[in-house]
Amino acid sequence: MMSTSFSFQRSVQLVADSKNFYLVKIDTQGNYVYMNDLFLERHSAFYNKTEVRPASIALHTDDHAASFKTYQLCVADPDKTFPITLRKLDGKGGYIITYWEYKADLDAGGNITGVIGIGHDVAAFESRPEHIGFLTQTLNTLASQQSHDLRRPLANVLGLVEVLKILGEDNDQLQDVVKKLEQSCKQLDDEFEAFLIRDLGNKLG
Repeated sequence: MMSTSFSFQRSVQLVADSKNFYLVKIDTQGNYVYMNDLFLERHSAFYNKTEVRPASIALHTDDHAASFKTYQLCVADPDKTFPITLRKLDGKGGYIITYWEYKADLDAGGNITGVIGIGHDVAAFESRPEHIGFLTQTLNTLASQQSHDLRRPLANVLGLVEVLKILGEDNDQLQDVVKKLEQSCKQLDDEFEAFLIRDLGNKLG
């Protein structure tokens, strides 16, 4: 293993034995030069304690470009931390969605020696339908929250429409406006309903 800086050693002291968080260091050549025990345990199909290997070998191929871009951001702005969600292969044909925060690591002279990453698992998937089901559930939760937030002011508008109906009973022109408002509110409500994503997991098996 390559030597690590003092700042990284402090991180190791905090997270080395964590049962929930990964801690890794990637050198300037794109290799893992440190992996804590949790990371090694979860990714034993690709890495071990003694061998320096490329960080990319356990990474989903579709995430290579985003991972490299994050590395470049860390190098370009060493004082900042950059988040990214990455898919890690599980060695069994599936993958694990992981969330990371990366920051450049500097030696005593201020030179960049690589990047430090702290991460954790979000979800593990053994099949595409399982992944589709997870995404559907997540998006539906978001859609429901947004729909609720948007339907509240819509309900207020409908309440005002009812008031206008009563106040404008003898005003045909106003009643035409009220009717159009009702139609628009109904169309908007239908759009909210359509925004919810149906579970397609069983159809894609």
